[in-house]
Amino acid sequence: MLDARITPRIWLGHASNVSAHYDTFDNVACVVAGVRRFTLFAPETISRLYVGPLDHTMAGQPVSLAASSPADDERFPLFRDVREQALVAELAPGDAIYVPKLWWHQVEAISAFNVLVNYWWDAFSVGPDAPSVALLLSMITIAERPPAERQAWRAFFDHYVFRPNGHPLAHLPANQHGVLGPLQPDNYRKIRAHLMQALRGG
Repeated sequence: MLDARITPRIWLGHASNVSAHYDTFDNVACVVAGVRRFTLFAPETISRLYVGPLDHTMAGQPVSLAASSPADDERFPLFRDVREQALVAELAPGDAIYVPKLWWHQVEAISAFNVLVNYWWDAFSVGPDAPSVALLLSMITIAERPPAERQAWRAFFDHYVFRPNGHPLAHLPANQHGVLGPLQPDNYRKIRAHLMQALRGG
């Protein structure tokens, strides 16, 4: 059951092909009229999708240059294996599909007249800031540092952010976790204030 505050969006149009892109929200797409074909690629395939620039895009999101290409296109050799991994679903009126955030998806409207209703949401947001903000900030703070330093920062990100081995302060009592404790109700505000001060050069 979706939260009643999630506002639907309706898309009306003719036959079209929306290039493979990703959204930063979870998405349920419901076909009302016409037929739509969804082709999905996992987030982990990004390095083989030949993605265009992050800016100067046609609709706000970067797109895969390879996903709409002919099967024998020699410009995109790494995409050949990815093409075999694609998940394809053809939806008729009354059908719906769930597209998780960051999954690349190409959407083809096959019929002459098409109607689609979308529901987008982020169930795990704890504040106004999106993960994409961290990605952009990392581009200017980390991306062009020497390889060894980038590798070191990767270890820090894994430890503190991605946490493959669990909470980084699991060896300490919860009351000693400081800003590494639960984000809400207080730590989100503290970390954000510190970050904003740092960005202002304070």
